[in-house]
Amino acid sequence: MHGMNRVILCGRLGGAPELLISQKGKPYCRLRMATERGFMNKDDQWQAQTDWHSVFVWGALAERCCHNYRKGALLFVEGALTYWQSAQTTGREYKNAIHAERVNLIHQVRPSEAENSPREASTEDFEPDESLDNPPGARNHNAVAHPA
Repeated sequence: MHGMNRVILCGRLGGAPELLISQKGKPYCRLRMATERGFMNKDDQWQAQTDWHSVFVWGALAERCCHNYRKGALLFVEGALTYWQSAQTTGREYKNAIHAERVNLIHQVRPSEAENSPREASTEDFEPDESLDNPPGARNHNAVAHPA
């Protein structure tokens, strides 16, 4: 093995999944997931922070996600971190997302609970480009995460 790219998330859906069709005709959906992590702030107090993740699911799994899950559902997701260069910008701006291979329901909220689930992410919406439909090979992390 030359390396490993695995991402495991356990978090809540910030919105209802929507089934879309790629330019190549494959069904996919984007799951907006909220996870929480903690850290010690400068006053040595434990502080929680919510992180938002874009998770793309493809094919029959995407159809099942859209049919079975709703906002607030607690999900387990396993996949790989993917990067692509944004076509809408000049320069070297990269986007990232999790390309899911497994999505499992841990807890489904009742419709009345969905109103109290995490609010929608305030990050800009984006659509996957063809590189997510057929992810490219591995790239140097420093070139992607720390562009010059």
